[in-house]
Amino acid sequence: MTGPVSRASVRAFYTDAIQRGRNTAENLQAATSERFNTLLESIAEATPRVALDLGYGAGTYAIALARAGFRVVAVDQIPCDPLLRRLNGAGDWAHRIEPRQCLAEDFTIDQKFGVIVAKDVLHYLARPSVEALLTSAVAHAGGGNYHYLEVFTAITRRSADGQLLRIEGEAGYTPESFRRDIERIYKDWDLTLFWSKHAEQDSRTGLNCFEAIRATVIAANRTA
Repeated sequence: MTGPVSRASVRAFYTDAIQRGRNTAENLQAATSERFNTLLESIAEATPRVALDLGYGAGTYAIALARAGFRVVAVDQIPCDPLLRRLNGAGDWAHRIEPRQCLAEDFTIDQKFGVIVAKDVLHYLARPSVEALLTSAVAHAGGGNYHYLEVFTAITRRSADGQLLRIEGEAGYTPESFRRDIERIYKDWDLTLFWSKHAEQDSRTGLNCFEAIRATVIAANRTA
């Protein structure tokens, strides 16, 4: 195994990919998932119409929330310009999205969000940062609030020459450790977890460069 990949280089990679509109091996330009679409369609009118999208990437989930009538705080470590260009003249819903450039672990959750989305971002954080972030989100949640998380566990990364790679400071969850943390943090919520195998190919070699077990979490706070 080589030394850890720096978080700065990861940030530079995603900044370049989003600014150029490139669809990377992980499919950054993908549409929202069917599970998320089903959740969004099921949300009652009583749910506060303000949402948080942590790690918005290309902006697809933030846009879906805005189209559904939510005011969206969209947070990512990359510059906001690509999302602002995508929103320019997009429609009456575009003004509902407020992009903020900020590391996910540095964002302070100090209000009630009817919906929180964190897709493919939390596994990059250190475990204490994930716990602090989600614990704060739960502490500030009200009745009828929903959290939708997609988190990679059991990650194996390889370079083009087959060397094992890891990202500096990443959580390194196993499915079991992630489940334990989620069940503890969301102990009073209705909790649904889905598990699926995930793989990405290196376009240069055709070999898998990323393998993981993706955890999809749908947490609903039914309390009044």
